[in-house]
Amino acid sequence: MKRDYSQIFAICKKIGKDYKDVVAEFTEHRPAGQTDSLRALTDGEYSELVRRIAMFNTPPPGDQQRKKMIAIAKLMKWGKNTDEILESIDGWLLKQKYEKPLMELDLQQLGVMVTVFETKVYPDYLRGLNK
Repeated sequence: MKRDYSQIFAICKKIGKDYKDVVAEFTEHRPAGQTDSLRALTDGEYSELVRRIAMFNTPPPGDQQRKKMIAIAKLMKWGKNTDEILESIDGWLLKQKYEKPLMELDLQQLGVMVTVFETKVYPDYLRGLNK
């Protein structure tokens, strides 16, 4: 089995953990102690470790919808940076139907608000540019 350690290194970097700590935590079940070496893992252990840490690499539910709202708000110049844009989006959302900031909306609520943002807010913005 050919191993590609770069995926493990990248995910560990993304979640802010040293790969050796992740491997040591994973191998605690060994009777002879633990190891922090990727090379010391059996092929089966290596495959299981990759499967487990790959879960950290999946975006949270609703991530695409949130990114879509941020991108549209950026087009409308709702802020100079991401923090300002998120603050503007949250301010708008708090005045809407669910009265919740972006990160507190569940998937159904998020879908509704993205639709409103795409079909009402952005077209209104574009019409305002043409006046």
